[in-house]
Amino acid sequence: MKLQYATIDDVKMLAIHHRKMFEEIWEQKSQKIEKARAQELEAAYSEKIIKQIPEGTCIAWVVKNDNQIVASGAISIVSFVPVPNDTNHNIAYLHSMYTEKGYRHQKCAQKIVDRAIHYCQKNGINRVVLNASDAGKPIYEKLGFVSSPETMRLFIK
Repeated sequence: MKLQYATIDDVKMLAIHHRKMFEEIWEQKSQKIEKARAQELEAAYSEKIIKQIPEGTCIAWVVKNDNQIVASGAISIVSFVPVPNDTNHNIAYLHSMYTEKGYRHQKCAQKIVDRAIHYCQKNGINRVVLNASDAGKPIYEKLGFVSSPETMRLFIK
């Protein structure tokens, strides 16, 4: 299996993985994403990365087995506020980590996260944040991520 940067040619599969990730997370909570909403989510993610991959504000990676994408993940570089532990305003938001069921437990996600961390180190980005699913938490904790209980969010609708 080969880890490589994702390109515009990979957008369709990246968006499918993004949707599948949320469908599985919601399924574990006995919830379901309606089909129309899932399609809207996939289209919105495609729109985001089609714009941001060429800009360099979204960097994505894929793991391929032969020529088939079996895992993917990305970081979006966002401007945040400086904090005492990091006066840099650029941070990386790690997102859309997904591995096809037949390829799980082969360290595909770990390889992507390792590569994302290396990218950040090389580019002077000192903070990586993410929202972890229950299945993903052990992977991230092994790599040094810690939970941040002080974080809150609000969805305005």
